[in-house]
Amino acid sequence: MRILIQILVVAILAVAGIFAFQNRAELPLIGKYFAPPAQAQRGGGFPTPVDAVILQPGVLVDSVRVVGTARSNQSVAITSEIAGRIADMNISEGQQVQKGDVLVRFGSAEIAADLAGARSALKLAQQIYERGEATRRKGLTTEARTEELAQAVATAEAEVRQLEVRIGKFTLQAPFSGRLGFKQASLGALVQPGDPIVTLDDISVIKLDFDVPETALAALHPGQTVLARSSAYPDTPIEGVVSTIDTRVDPDTRSVTVRAEIDNAEGLLRPGMYLTVELVYGRTENALLAPEELVLVVDGGAFVFAVEDGKAVRSPVTLGRRRPGQVEILDGLEAGQTVITAGVQKVRPGAAVQVRNAPKGAES
Repeated sequence: MRILIQILVVAILAVAGIFAFQNRAELPLIGKYFAPPAQAQRGGGFPTPVDAVILQPGVLVDSVRVVGTARSNQSVAITSEIAGRIADMNISEGQQVQKGDVLVRFGSAEIAADLAGARSALKLAQQIYERGEATRRKGLTTEARTEELAQAVATAEAEVRQLEVRIGKFTLQAPFSGRLGFKQASLGALVQPGDPIVTLDDISVIKLDFDVPETALAALHPGQTVLARSSAYPDTPIEGVVSTIDTRVDPDTRSVTVRAEIDNAEGLLRPGMYLTVELVYGRTENALLAPEELVLVVDGGAFVFAVEDGKAVRSPVTLGRRRPGQVEILDGLEAGQTVITAGVQKVRPGAAVQVRNAPKGAES
């Protein structure tokens, strides 16, 4: 009998528990803790928690970041056009020289003697011609003889000019102002035509060559500013100006070579250095930018979920340019709208949502 009573009591408690759970929202004292939100009471279901941002207009900058190579403004290896022995060298490695400075002289005693002889011969030919011209005027010499003497003077003059040109090649001068590199020949060395003696670089201006995708070609023009950085000076941005854009696009890389010039008066840069180059070629004011993660693409169409009156609204959008983490919205949304960034996979059009964060502006 006692067992039957215990079973009956347990059954009554179980029924009471089920009834209390099903009607927990209406129970006094504790009902308020189980009451569903107003939307749920109206039949809309529990709101889905989401994160959101408020779209704000900003500035969209079009730029490319590539690697470029530094080159000298002018560069040459000083060589000889003749075979000769170095008699004098006015060279110090790393020396700054000016255009026209004498760098190397070759032994020229033999050709100097030839030039002196040629000049004496020219002087004698001129004297003979003058005497012949005087006698021709007196009628004592024929016209043909005078012409022969004039031809002899012209031949002597040509010989002198030829030797002067040759002896000029025995002296090497700086073709432009710049800094000398390492010497590759020594005093007394016998050099052959084309043998390098020393390098000369003008690095007062550095030419920076880099490749830009052809998609940016229409926006490129001389005068644009570039910012370059070197691993040698990572905290020092170096400004340059676009000077030339190549006339051809590389068919393999579909890129065009751009050359910028950098003032290198401080001598920080050296030819051959690799620099990271950033070129800004476009700027759009009041562009509407949104985080990439809020954009969903289905069947080739893009859409986002906006929040209106506490509900998720599916909004088709037209996308524009992209940059890391952001995409431009061309159509479908307006500045000031609240859009869902996290939790979009759980919402459906028209579903109630609850923004769990304090939305901030999504700007550029």
